[in-house]
Amino acid sequence: GGGLTADGLPTLWVRRRLLEAADVYFDRKKSGEHVVVVTLSAGTPHKPMPLDPQSGYQVYEAEASARWLVREHKVPAEDVFEENWSLDTIANAFFLRTTHTDPAGWNRLLVISNAFHMARTMEIFRKVFDLPPFQHSKYSLEFREVPDEGVEPAVLEKRRVREAKSLASFREKSASITSMQQMHAFIFKE
Repeated sequence: GGGLTADGLPTLWVRRRLLEAADVYFDRKKSGEHVVVVTLSAGTPHKPMPLDPQSGYQVYEAEASARWLVREHKVPAEDVFEENWSLDTIANAFFLRTTHTDPAGWNRLLVISNAFHMARTMEIFRKVFDLPPFQHSKYSLEFREVPDEGVEPAVLEKRRVREAKSLASFREKSASITSMQQMHAFIFKE
């Protein structure tokens, strides 16, 4: 997630996330680990999705980020997966888990996001990935924060305020959620 430019490319702050993901990918690959990268998000419900200037089709955030990883950072396409269903951070975590990590058995995750978004990201991902039932063993989550490069100061301040409000709202609304079934109901009925 994180947004796209008007012509469907990752924003500067998203590119910083992708650079970090590529660096981690190649470092861990060198040490012999099995590593994949999953890019997240269809877009946002708050504004129209950008259109590809050549095809005229909508560009999904996860697709644009996956393309960027493959083309700009040379991450092999067979190790890049997309989650194109979600429209917010809660659904990012839910669909990552239900579409990829549970079925594939990936239980060690590193979540990368910008500083302005990290507190809420950590809270949401921990909540979603701690909920039973578990398809395999419990999840091990790590988080890596990258700088907010490319975000205008006035926009960054507004985002921080919105993030704090959204985090408080999530804590309140999700406090009684104790299973993936309840999280499903929360996402699709709230």
